[in-house]
Amino acid sequence: MARDRARWRAGRCEYNQIRRQIQQADVVHVDETGIKRDGEQAWIWTFTTESHTLYAVRESRGSDVPAEVLGEDFAGTVICDGWTAYPAFSDNLQRCWAHILREAEDVAEKQPEGKPIYDSLKQLYVALQTRLESDLTIRERAELQRVARREVESLIERSVPDGPVATLLGKIEGGLDHWLTFVGEPAVSPTNNAAENALREPVVLRKLIGTLRNDRGMFVHETLLSLLATWRQQGRNPYDELKRVSRDNEMISRTQAVPAVESSG
Repeated sequence: MARDRARWRAGRCEYNQIRRQIQQADVVHVDETGIKRDGEQAWIWTFTTESHTLYAVRESRGSDVPAEVLGEDFAGTVICDGWTAYPAFSDNLQRCWAHILREAEDVAEKQPEGKPIYDSLKQLYVALQTRLESDLTIRERAELQRVARREVESLIERSVPDGPVATLLGKIEGGLDHWLTFVGEPAVSPTNNAAENALREPVVLRKLIGTLRNDRGMFVHETLLSLLATWRQQGRNPYDELKRVSRDNEMISRTQAVPAVESSG
């Protein structure tokens, strides 16, 4: 393991630089999916901004992971799904509308009472997107956010029978403070599509490799994926960058292998 860390030292330096950039971002998309480590359950997390993506393979799916990666003092907005780790980490969230609309559509197919709720959610989302295309002032955004919240609250107050619709409304109520962050903050996206897209490559690799064997595999996997994804985001050639990192690693190894020459005085 120590040998592999030394071999990847230059790459890991870049990995840590990516993490520092993400820690300073105003908005970060975060998501996670399962992966196996020696046949046991683990998780690969992604943290992505417009120009940086970082992956972290951890045995935890809890709030300790974003606290570790982003830092407990992270002041930006986290765009995420409804997993409980996120509100346990931060109050400054944007819940993903793509998730809730898909779930509402599925509920509408299972229970008739779900269709008007799905239709209302979809209409609200489309109306907000259309309204936000205008160059609104901060005050106008705040008023739009207030009106939209009242509409969401009116959905929650509907009387419905137990079943999928009641569960859906419970989820909407649970995220009430986090559905409309994007209305007040122009830089915030209403969906977490960026993080979902960032997980596509790890999901494909998961199908190919089956399981990571040990800590060494976890270390190399998260490092290499992070560098490649970030280089592509920044329009850099991954092949050229890998050659550069390889050269940097060789230089570091040579430097460390040469003993210091003491002055003979």
